[in-house]
Amino acid sequence: MKNEQEIDKTFALISGMGIKHIELAVDYLKMPFTQKTAALIAKIANNHGIETASCQIRYNTAAKDTKFTAEFMHILGAEYVSNSVIDLSLLKKGKEGVLRYCEQLNRLDEKLKQQGIFLSHHNHHYEFLKFEEKTVLELMRQNFSGLFTIDTYWCQKGGGNILTLLEDFRGRVPILHLRDYKLKPTGLVFGGGTDCEAGKGNLPFMQILEKAKWAGVKFGMIEQSTKTPIESIKSSAEHLFSLLSE
Repeated sequence: MKNEQEIDKTFALISGMGIKHIELAVDYLKMPFTQKTAALIAKIANNHGIETASCQIRYNTAAKDTKFTAEFMHILGAEYVSNSVIDLSLLKKGKEGVLRYCEQLNRLDEKLKQQGIFLSHHNHHYEFLKFEEKTVLELMRQNFSGLFTIDTYWCQKGGGNILTLLEDFRGRVPILHLRDYKLKPTGLVFGGGTDCEAGKGNLPFMQILEKAKWAGVKFGMIEQSTKTPIESIKSSAEHLFSLLSE
């Protein structure tokens, strides 16, 4: 989505699938990170009955100009900033680096809260590394005062259990990224897994949705790396809505 026509076409399609909330990936936006861009997206979203619940914004971008970040969010009507990836340079320093990273996030979280915005850390598989018998996510839960955006695929990829994770993080996960995990056959053995449309992999989404509701999750966001995004979103949405109707 890099111009008004493409945004309008895309929002019309996903609105027609019954999707009413989105998370905007600012890191991958093909338009300038400006108030004008936010106003344009907000206008088109409103025309199609869509609300922007959150934005994925990297720490460095949000911390560089917290005031502008909050203004961008307010124009969109979004409440949550999902910090989209952990600082890998600090991760390489082990537990000490993770604790330092939490300190940075806490400072940003406090600044954003003062402007009515909440910071949420988005996990990948890196957060399932262990330092002194604790995963990075466990260390962050204990030392980061903010929220978490949990991704079902990356949880499985890292060797975690999404159902247990939602129990442990109850009340601290406003957003759940919903995508499936599929084992990938390589010759006569199975290699690493890949992400796929919900319902086409190995994850128990009925149990996940039930546990998410219990854990206080507000929004389920469909996310997947795919060459056919609209078709994949439609497939995942149909499967997830069918489970919700049950």
